[in-house]
Amino acid sequence: MTSKSMKRSRNPGAAALAALFVWLLSSPAPGQAAEEIVWTGERSIYYGGLQDAAHEFTRLTKIKVTAIPGGCGAASAGVKQGKVDVGGLCCAIKEEELSKFGFKHYPIGIEGLAIVVHPSNPVRSLTQQQVRDVLTGKITNWKEVGEKERPIKVVARPHCTDREGNWKQIVPDKKLLAKGRIDVKEDQDVLLAVKDNENSIGFIGLNMVNPRFAKAIAVDGIAPSRASLIDGTYPWKLQNSLILASNSSAAAKKFVDFILGDGRKLLHKDLVFLDEVKVAPAKKTGKKK
Repeated sequence: MTSKSMKRSRNPGAAALAALFVWLLSSPAPGQAAEEIVWTGERSIYYGGLQDAAHEFTRLTKIKVTAIPGGCGAASAGVKQGKVDVGGLCCAIKEEELSKFGFKHYPIGIEGLAIVVHPSNPVRSLTQQQVRDVLTGKITNWKEVGEKERPIKVVARPHCTDREGNWKQIVPDKKLLAKGRIDVKEDQDVLLAVKDNENSIGFIGLNMVNPRFAKAIAVDGIAPSRASLIDGTYPWKLQNSLILASNSSAAAKKFVDFILGDGRKLLHKDLVFLDEVKVAPAKKTGKKK
């Protein structure tokens, strides 16, 4: 994502969602067109290399992939309705999606949930508790965290309120977020809102951070990065995954296998695959002899 593309549209994500809605209404169900599949899902996955992987998959297999960013809800609804072949989630899958609707679930990896501020903001790190207190309105001025006296403006994208994970790792309920905050619907709008207000703070997937619009700060002195995700020292993560319907086509499954295999090298450098994550050693229990 470039700054030029963001300037062309103040809300490119909404336009993409509208395009998906039109697609779902007008397109035939997957499988009616030979060797063609539809992907939709969270934007951090889409902008994190899914497009490049889809193009390479098409080049190798001649199976056309139409990729449309639309969020977790659009991914789940599309797969459930039979209008989308492969969905992409950044939040936890629901139990009913597995048990009732028979979704097949394929975890890809983890991505940092970054805390972002205006590029000019001198703050470099906040503690987990300070972030929670800021986002819930208990801390309302940058002076309270050691900076100059300036009112804090919270920018939030409280999406997927019916799913676990993502921003709920920090604040478990939308009702707890600061009063007077700026609510936005798309990841791009988080960046735009933070850029427009020097006193702002927000949260967004690390793949989406553009330093010209916002900078990611450290949490407890740990910056969000591949290294801190691999060793488990950065606290907040997005669980990126793919979903298929129970009766998914062979082409759809082939695409998922490609993403989890050779295609992973085309995904964003900030995404950490599950087999890269270091497992913390089990704590010893019992008394020493």
